[in-house]
Amino acid sequence: MSASDDLAAGVGAVLPNQEGSGHLEAPFFEIGPKNLLRRSDLERLAWAAGEAGQEHSVRVVLTVPTALISVIAGLDTGVLVFGQGMDPDAMGSSVGRVTAEGLQDAGASGVMLNHDSHLMSPDELARTVERARGSGLQTIVCAGGESEAVAVANLGPTAVLLEPPELIGTDGSVDRAWIRPFNLSVRRAHPRLLLMHAGGVSSPGIARAIMRAGADGTGSTSGVLGTGDYAVSARAFVQATRAGWQEAQPGPSN
Repeated sequence: MSASDDLAAGVGAVLPNQEGSGHLEAPFFEIGPKNLLRRSDLERLAWAAGEAGQEHSVRVVLTVPTALISVIAGLDTGVLVFGQGMDPDAMGSSVGRVTAEGLQDAGASGVMLNHDSHLMSPDELARTVERARGSGLQTIVCAGGESEAVAVANLGPTAVLLEPPELIGTDGSVDRAWIRPFNLSVRRAHPRLLLMHAGGVSSPGIARAIMRAGADGTGSTSGVLGTGDYAVSARAFVQATRAGWQEAQPGPSN
């Protein structure tokens, strides 16, 4: 059985939890600072991103190292604070594990799972998504290819991120012709699932093109952090996300 088959067999399709004012919705932009920033810089980024999101009516997700979740969530900047990872373990005598309850108590709105730099086994991923959902956490689950993304969709996350690993860290100047047909296919089975596309989102222009192709959200690390001016770059990417999403909407002006 392939990894995709294992994933698909893990948990039946469940609609994501979309209740509450802090729910993830389209259009959205995710900033992944990884472990590149210290607290003061991460705080500055959160304020800039939150302001940009409110100005352009874009949900902004900031994936934060576990140790800094409560700090950033406590600022109440308007961003959705997501953890960078989680374990499937329940509350108990374990040590060094990140539990769903711990993330929730720290103030996280959700968690990103299965990033290319923090991959999980199919069984572990299925159990972790289920644990997060049961604790009221939203989930963005990463997949490196279309078949894996389809299998991940069956786990019932809030959003699936299709991010080919070969694009991560590149300038992203490729024709992402797969976005529209992939989205149409997946949405037939999962109409409420949010579909995110990223990898090599090195400029606001690429973010806009991804959204124009039909994505619900996109995201970037180096594109936002590489300029050195987080306020300016975050605003440019968020504005591009809104513009591309608007261009994708049906109507006489599009």
